[in-house]
Amino acid sequence: MTTSFSHRLWISTILRWTASAALILLGGKSLAFHISTVRDVRASALPLAQEIPALERRVNILKEQKELTELSHALRVGSPEEQVHIYALPEETDLDKVVTAFDVLIEELRHRKILTKVSPITFGDPTSAEDGIRSQPVTFEATLHHDGIAALQTFVRLSGLLSVADALSPEERSRLLLQTELENPAAIVALEQFLNTDLMTYLREPRPAEEQLLRSFSNQSFERAFRDVIRGSLLADAGRLFQPAFATRLADVRLWPMQMMDIQAISLEAGGAAEWYRVKVKIVLSMRAS
Repeated sequence: MTTSFSHRLWISTILRWTASAALILLGGKSLAFHISTVRDVRASALPLAQEIPALERRVNILKEQKELTELSHALRVGSPEEQVHIYALPEETDLDKVVTAFDVLIEELRHRKILTKVSPITFGDPTSAEDGIRSQPVTFEATLHHDGIAALQTFVRLSGLLSVADALSPEERSRLLLQTELENPAAIVALEQFLNTDLMTYLREPRPAEEQLLRSFSNQSFERAFRDVIRGSLLADAGRLFQPAFATRLADVRLWPMQMMDIQAISLEAGGAAEWYRVKVKIVLSMRAS
């Protein structure tokens, strides 16, 4: 009897140990699964948690940009519309100013030995208004080197432009904006300040405005894109024409900004030497209808 009881007790103990071990094993598996689940949740939640501060910073940056932009516009002396009305699209052509501007250009091209002869400048009668704009033709003839023709075209293309942004195409401005968004969104205000730089101020000394913008970027990728845009833009042609002495003279005698004009017609006849031409030019000055 005693032996049978002991045997049953031993079997019962073994069964309890086995059951306990099974429960421990199941508990261990459950705990491992729970730990794995927690890790998965943390792994998926961590990037989102990391992104939230960045998104909050971006919202704050955009708010600051809006406030600084509004302040910049408020502090600007004279609205762009006022400057256009006074300089680029006046109600009447200042004939003396136009003649003097071309005289300064002709003198500069002669100094560079890319112009030899030029006829007097002739003004035609202003035309009637069309879409609120009147025009007045200007004609002259000259003997110009190929580089002189390019300089004349650049001079006319720059007429009526007031800021650096005016000398860039929409595509060029968009590229700078996109590159800024990629590299440093907080530098949008610095980019706007650069684009709003007075064009003549920039042409006389481009380095300060460029360096101020580039200081907002820590790597070289924006600078490479920036230099590429400038090299392919009207600013590069303007920089070749508006060398310091020429730009200074235009500014000193108050010939800048210039009245808006466009080359309506140009005819070339081969000159007496390679790359020299006898040129007939018709330029149209633009004015606001009174």
